Amino acid sequence: LKPPWLDIASSWRPAAMCATRAGAMTAWVRLAATVAAASLALPAASEDRQFYDVKVDVANLAGGGSGSFTIRVHPHWAPLGAARFDELVKAGFFSELRFFRVVPDFMAQFGISGDAATAAAWRDRDIKDDVVRAHNTRGRLSFATSGPDTRTTQMFINFGDNSFLDSQGFAPFAEVSEGMDVVDQIYKGYGERPDQGSIQMQGNTYLAVFPRLTYITRVARATAEASASAVDPAALQMKADAAVSRAAAGGPGALVWLVAAG
Repeated sequence: LKPPWLDIASSWRPAAMCATRAGAMTAWVRLAATVAAASLALPAASEDRQFYDVKVDVANLAGGGSGSFTIRVHPHWAPLGAARFDELVKAGFFSELRFFRVVPDFMAQFGISGDAATAAAWRDRDIKDDVVRAHNTRGRLSFATSGPDTRTTQMFINFGDNSFLDSQGFAPFAEVSEGMDVVDQIYKGYGERPDQGSIQMQGNTYLAVFPRLTYITRVARATAEASASAVDPAALQMKADAAVSRAAAGGPGALVWLVAAG
């Protein structure tokens, strides 16, 4: 059977290609191979596998109990944000942290140390902004900010599709790859009532008046072997979207280029 796109593509082929049956076949093979590569988005660069997983154990979930979820960090989405998160994990920063600002259907924010001295040590350690390369969709993590180049330690997990944050400079650096059902159980009853300034100054001593806040008990990075052996579907989807966009914008010339490049 003739591929459905062949009739559309035939009007694009230059006369030299159509001069002989061999030339036409060569053009068809290139087009078919390129469409297949674009639709599958086969990884052409090692960055598609440059990610790692972090397991987060939490307690005091809504309704009681504990659980865990896995954060998959994508350094190629937001290199500076991913590097800061890695720094915080290695420093043991997240132990006993409360999810202090939790808005239903929007996000769960955390990242102020429960120890006032530790919070003070990190307060002015700003990092530059990253270019936004991924969308703020359900399960993705971005750093909170008070303006350009002011990210420090606070971050949030998106409960839903908050892509409107993309244009405001919130650059996702990771996503919840497992256990989003646990994230959904983070206690939401206090909303935005806990005061961030008081948390900075008094830590968990102040937050004792909000006893039902969900908190982190342990954060541990997965082994390098486990992360390296996994397939990164998010990166493959991003590559697929980019490939299809280039093909649609550039016609067969762009398609042939994709075959040659990747």
